Amino acid sequence: MMIESFKENFFGLVEESNNVVVTAHVSPDDDSIASVLGMYGVLKVIFPNKNIRIIYSGQRVSRYSIFNNFDKIEWVDDIANHLGDADTLILLDVSKFSRASYIAEALPLIKNTVCIDHHGSAPDKFTLSLIVPEYSSNSELIYKALGVEEYLNKELAEIFLLGILGDTGNLTFIDGHQTEVFTIVKKLVEVGNIRIDSFLSKYRTIPKQIMPLLKEFVRNTTYQEVLGWPPVQYSFVTREFSETNNFSDEDMSAASHIYMGQYLPRIENQPWGFVFSPRSDGGVRMSSRSMSGSVNVRIFSEELGVGGGHDRASGANFKNDDKSPMRVEDCVETVLDFMKNNKPVLS
Repeated sequence: MMIESFKENFFGLVEESNNVVVTAHVSPDDDSIASVLGMYGVLKVIFPNKNIRIIYSGQRVSRYSIFNNFDKIEWVDDIANHLGDADTLILLDVSKFSRASYIAEALPLIKNTVCIDHHGSAPDKFTLSLIVPEYSSNSELIYKALGVEEYLNKELAEIFLLGILGDTGNLTFIDGHQTEVFTIVKKLVEVGNIRIDSFLSKYRTIPKQIMPLLKEFVRNTTYQEVLGWPPVQYSFVTREFSETNNFSDEDMSAASHIYMGQYLPRIENQPWGFVFSPRSDGGVRMSSRSMSGSVNVRIFSEELGVGGGHDRASGANFKNDDKSPMRVEDCVETVLDFMKNNKPVLS
């Protein structure tokens, strides 16, 4: 569907709904959180009496607690077990049910399913969808598609700025055809009366308890040469290290994001790489980053069958299908074996 006609169709569908659930992918990042909170905020302005819930599969990510309506988010074992009598499901910042739930087959059974996403992955089938990979963030896409400027206030300005800054690397990952985002940021900063450095410091401070994790990621950094592939850098934290030191999923997420932001792919002659970290559900999270002209990490994750995302930044989950937790080292070997037996897609 074209962005120009989406708003009317979307609001019409929500108006006819009794119970709406908003969600996004597991292991939420800035753009994911901003997408669900922004969507919730807009819908509550237009439909103040509508029953609208935000549900995430996974553990609470408390660093976003400063944002309006964060307390409305329900953090559950799996969204598929908590849908109740929902008749409309809104999936944001992802276009595959399997990235929001480990029981993905249950989600399409809801009467109405809606997707708004800006990734290039092949989507699942939805009642209504808007997928435009040209947008720099899903928050920007929602802002334009729903005409958020009409409802904008300080709280919504902060939420949409969170998503845009998160997915653009503080406005550094912008292509020539995406410059409209600067106009949107100008509006958000003005309405919210925001100083960006102070704004970022509210939710991007480094917790002291993750410093040993950062040290472990640096210590385990490995540079690998695999025939036919650009030189790759990767790192990991073992499950034994995590459990011995009682690190939470949120600690793991924070440390891996900081490591990637500082070292991946920033090391000389290492144009791409990935990071592995264990999760409390027994699975293992892999995040990948690459420079332009190197490995397309979205396709890389998709071909591995574990995830998706952006061409330059992707996320993946090795799911624990056994009773015993997965070893991080085994996941590392799985990925390296895949590389040895396949060719990269470069872009």
